[in-house]
Amino acid sequence: MYRLTYQDSYQIERTLEFENYEELMLSLSGCVTLPDTFLVTSLTFDDKVIYQGLVGDLYRFLSQANF
Repeated sequence: MYRLTYQDSYQIERTLEFENYEELMLSLSGCVTLPDTFLVTSLTFDDKVIYQGLVGDLYRFLSQANF
C-alpha cells in the first residue's frame, strides 16, 4: 500500500492511500490532480518513506523507480 501525505494550499496536511502502484500512477496522470507546487511530506510504501519533495517531481521519480 502507498500512502501519500502532502500539504495543501492552506498548509493543511492531507493523506491519500492507494492499494497498488498502478492506482497511484493513474491518480498522478489524470487531468485533475494535485498541483505541482504542493509539498509531499512523505510517500510511503509498506511503511517506508520512499519520497519527499514536490508533487511535480513525483511522477518522474515513480516512473524511474523499481518497486
